[in-house]
Amino acid sequence: MRASRRTFLRLAATAVAVHFTGNRPALARANISRERERDHKPYYFTGADLAGWQTVLGDGIYTAEGETAVSPDDIATTHHTSYSTLQANIHQRNIMAHNITYLPILNDRAFNYIHTCSYQFRLPYQPDQTNNQHNGQTIEGGFFIWDGIETRLDYGLAFQWIINPWDEKYGHLCCWSSQNGGEWIAVGHIPPDTNWHQVVMVLDYRRRTTALIIDDQHFPSQFSQTPKSDSWDSHIAARLQAEIISLYPGVGGSQVSHEAHFRNWHWKWEPYR
Repeated sequence: MRASRRTFLRLAATAVAVHFTGNRPALARANISRERERDHKPYYFTGADLAGWQTVLGDGIYTAEGETAVSPDDIATTHHTSYSTLQANIHQRNIMAHNITYLPILNDRAFNYIHTCSYQFRLPYQPDQTNNQHNGQTIEGGFFIWDGIETRLDYGLAFQWIINPWDEKYGHLCCWSSQNGGEWIAVGHIPPDTNWHQVVMVLDYRRRTTALIIDDQHFPSQFSQTPKSDSWDSHIAARLQAEIISLYPGVGGSQVSHEAHFRNWHWKWEPYR
């Protein structure tokens, strides 16, 4: 029901180099100076919505018999100034689609900083087995740094909130782990609702530690490191991600769309002392 973790990141890492030659130059080059590192001055990036972020089709996909393959046309991200809407299975087909909207920053000194990221997210509908228009599989998010120069490992953390009302794990919160080649581990429970929730993610590369905080509650998280194929590029790139996966249709089919709202993101780069 769930595809293997992060085939899409090969595309994301490649997209970083392209992204930073064009749009959003202030974030693109992230003019982070060595002098500022020595002065221990942090950098801040922030936004009300996710305008300027990239959107790709993720690997959490499924196509029922008789349907055409899942494609980027099945997902969309729209911006409304004060928040953004991520959508998946927008044509309400008998599929499962994965929308990954992410902000990449290409910088070879990304590992010289402790990264603290946050944003707010919400469901604009209540998951329910009687809802024949909207239901979803998950809301997800994460932060990663890809080292394409030395170790060729992808370091980071991620969370997954299961919102499928037919799933026995409904409401479970999971964290991403490197064990067994990469898998989700249940770490808590958040009852699905339509309230705004705030997530804070912290990655401390040097100490190999992470933090995951949702609505001021600390949940277990893991420092993950994943080797990638030779097709990944030779850059160092940090990524902040927001994601949704539409409802798994099951044997009988369930042609509903999924969407979630995201807003008020912050990303702090704090130099090590």
